Amino acid sequence: MELPPLLFLSFCFLTLSGRTFAAESGPPDSRVIVMEDDDVILPCSLSTNENIEKALFVWKKEGTVPLKVVFMFDPSIYSKGQDDEFKDRVSHFPGELKYGNASIRMNKTQLADQGNYTCSFPVTQPSVKTSRIELVVGAARKPYVTILKDKGLLQCEVPGAFPKPTVEWKDSNGKTLPSKMVQDEEEQGRFHLTIQTTVTDPGCYRCIATQMEKWHQISSEICVHDGPPVIVKEGDDAILPCSVYDKRNIESMPFNWKKVGPAGQKVIFLYDPGNDGRTSQDEQFRGRVSHFSDKLKNGNASITIKNTKSTDNGKYICSFSDRNLPVFLHVDAASGNVMIRATFISVTFGITGIVAVLTFL
Repeated sequence: MELPPLLFLSFCFLTLSGRTFAAESGPPDSRVIVMEDDDVILPCSLSTNENIEKALFVWKKEGTVPLKVVFMFDPSIYSKGQDDEFKDRVSHFPGELKYGNASIRMNKTQLADQGNYTCSFPVTQPSVKTSRIELVVGAARKPYVTILKDKGLLQCEVPGAFPKPTVEWKDSNGKTLPSKMVQDEEEQGRFHLTIQTTVTDPGCYRCIATQMEKWHQISSEICVHDGPPVIVKEGDDAILPCSVYDKRNIESMPFNWKKVGPAGQKVIFLYDPGNDGRTSQDEQFRGRVSHFSDKLKNGNASITIKNTKSTDNGKYICSFSDRNLPVFLHVDAASGNVMIRATFISVTFGITGIVAVLTFL
């Protein structure tokens, strides 16, 4: 197995180390952070970068007597003496041995894997620990968000997290909302938290759980609105409806569409007589948004977003000079994202449906 140039798993920061020290006390050589069930690399390298293909090296976990053998390599049998809890989960990088690299990969990390690990060369450097690594393992499931009442009581549940996260509600502009903690319990080292907030305005709201010790954040979003959302599968086209109530001709009337988000409003379409609608258009939507030119005479300012993506989720505003109308789009993605894990739920105040017909009154 060849060592990848860099491996980032769930905000896991890896530092190859060549520093040495003789004692197992004191601070670790470096810290490696990983989320439960992800894979992780524990780094260990000789400062001389000498070939260790014929050398014996051993990885052990501190905290027990005797120390648990995580991985043992010698030229013939590299799994000798390995503790049962690490069998079939730990491997080294054969192609990197000639460069003095004794790093190991641990698969499917568990909370029990958290602790300090030492890498040593008992024959070539018997009195020196080449690397002492602190492995920090966290757990964070995505929050479960729901609406409890028609008038906007939102609830967010964060189950089985470790370490204990801070949990908060934010609106689409990134403003933190007042919230009430209704559950704060610890069970077998995992934390179960539930918070509630009340909203009165239509919009998209996000529950965010943050574990600062691990620089890890996970969130779920829920949209509350007065009418049913537009729902499409990822990759399909979506029509965002917008019409003037009297169906008058709007061929000479400028209008625009914007997407509302924490970073502000993105222009996704701008119609002006004689303009192609792309002026100031955000790069995310360039080449994917069009209007219905033959329907303008009937007061229809609807647009089509082609090849929808999960990042298209959210609130959109159809704007004329004297009126604005929100439309909520939910793109049903086949799989979740990676950097900041999230889920999206759309809720209507007392209404259920998937097709929106919006008119100016």
